[in-house]
Order: sequence, then structure tokens, then C-alpha cells
Amino acid sequence: MRKWFYAIILGCTIQLAEAEPSLYHAGVARITATNATQADVMVFYPTEAPEVAWQAGPYTVEASLQVPGVAGQKFPVLLLSHGHLGSPLSHRQLASMLARNGFIVVAPTHYGDSATTPAAYSQIKVLRERPRQAQAALEAFLQDARFAGQADTTRIGMIGYSAGGYTALILVGAQPDFNEADRYCRNQPQDFASCGDQYVEGQVGELSTWKPLVEPRLKALILIDPLAVMFNAKGLAPIHIPTLLMRPQDDSYLSAPHNSEVIAKGMNPAPQTLTLPGRHFVFVDLCPGTLSASYPLICKDEAGVDRAAVHQKIEAEILRFLREYL
Repeated sequence: MRKWFYAIILGCTIQLAEAEPSLYHAGVARITATNATQADVMVFYPTEAPEVAWQAGPYTVEASLQVPGVAGQKFPVLLLSHGHLGSPLSHRQLASMLARNGFIVVAPTHYGDSATTPAAYSQIKVLRERPRQAQAALEAFLQDARFAGQADTTRIGMIGYSAGGYTALILVGAQPDFNEADRYCRNQPQDFASCGDQYVEGQVGELSTWKPLVEPRLKALILIDPLAVMFNAKGLAPIHIPTLLMRPQDDSYLSAPHNSEVIAKGMNPAPQTLTLPGRHFVFVDLCPGTLSASYPLICKDEAGVDRAAVHQKIEAEILRFLREYL
């Protein structure tokens, strides 16, 4: 059996919202989720304190550390699930933008499937633990005294990129068919981007009997090039919340028919879909110069693709969608 990391969303291009002035500044704090796998969680939130950028390894984070939130106001909450071997810092720009515009972003580090933690012994474990870790991060945030009274628990949504898209789909109630994904990956070994490294034979049985967690408080869903090879129309039928799908124009890195087209065609009602220039990794924040040379697949785009401009469009459309549906 093989592991499935990435998928692409296919659909029509939609009108982009124009950027607006920010309402607040961005703050950021760290909490620890312990009722699943113990893991670091970054919380980006609105603040009236001036922003002071800081360094997290090679990354510049443009959100002030440990400053007070906005007293006497409640804000909608977003879970943000990063991709395979990524981290919350892969989407630091998006999270900071959302905080400046009145959203709280809860971004767990997926232990065992992140750049900063030891790798899990099995991708089976990763697929089972990711939703649990995300739900644990949300609970840890809601119980943290620093944020007491700031969260509007009637307005909780989720953003998932790549394997984070799989995580989000599970939490909103999608039912995966791992046997179907296993059959596809056995028959299409060349589709490495969708299927990845080989599993130990027979492990798919563990997933076929697994009953995933569902987070009923989620009211809106944003899928950014999500992992979807284990879903079909029947499995997507339980999803009834507003959904925005984002995909790149260039799907040469990933096979669309068994990933993106399943999502685009299988959801009812159909999701809103935004198509943007570039490939899968265009959705990751711009890499610091120190990383670009070491990770060209992730950091370098093809000729003519301006990742900074793409991210302006991503942020504007996500903000429009959230203001309408959350």
C-alpha cells in the first residue's frame, strides 16, 4: 500500500475580491495541545498592539509575540492544517493577514508529519492522527485563559492545504475509502505525487475499520490543493457547509483525475473554485533566501509565475469567502 500526500482541485475561475485596509494588527502566541499527540500550536489573533516582526529560524513572522488581544470583542476562529512535512510557518503570511482582518487562526504542528518533528513510523499513523491533532489544537485554544472570551464558537471554520485538506475533509464528515485509494496506487505506481512511498503490506485494513473524528462546529471550509485520492462522491456526500477550493493551473506535478476532479465533481452543492498560476507549492509562502537553493521544488516557480502576486489573490479571495460564509 502507498501513502497519499497531495491532490489538486479542478474547476472554474471566479471573481477576485479587492484588498481592503486591515482592521487590526496581528499577534501570535504558542500553546501546547496535549490530549492527542503533544504538539506545538501557533495562534494568530487580532491585537491593537503595534506589530513587531521576529525570527523563527529562517522565517520572518510579521506578528507580535505574546501581546494582548482585543478586549471585549469576539472573533471567528479558523483551524489551519499545514501540508505533509510543512509547519504553521508555511502559511504565516496568510495567518497574519487573517488576524489583521478580525479572525483567530489556530495552526497546529502535525507531530510526525512536519518539518520540525520526528517522522511517524507509519503513514497509517499520520492519517489517523492528523484529524485528532487538529481537533486537540482547537480544544487547547478554547481552554487557554489568554483567549477566554475572544472566540466566537458559533463561527468556526477550517483551512487545509495538501495533506491538511485531507485533515479538513475528515473533520467536516467526509468518509474516506482507503481500499479504493490503495487499488489506485497499486495500479498507478508512477503517480508518486499522489501515492508516495510504499506502505507495509496489509496495513490498509487498519484504516478501513477506522472511525474518524468529526468536528460538528465547523461552519465553512477552504481546501487548498487538498489530498483527496481516498474520497469519492459517496464519501463527500455528508459535507453540507460552504466550501472554497483552490487549485493551480499547472497539474503536471499531480494527477488530477483521481484527486481534484473527485472533489470538484463529487460535492453537492458544488464548491466555489479558484484557479491560480503555478504548481502545487505556489500556495506555500515565499521561501527565505536561505532555503530557496536547498528546496527548489518547493521554493522556485516556473517562469512567469509571481508567487507574491498569487498570494495577494489567494488572501483577497479567502477573505471574501470568509466574510460571506463565516
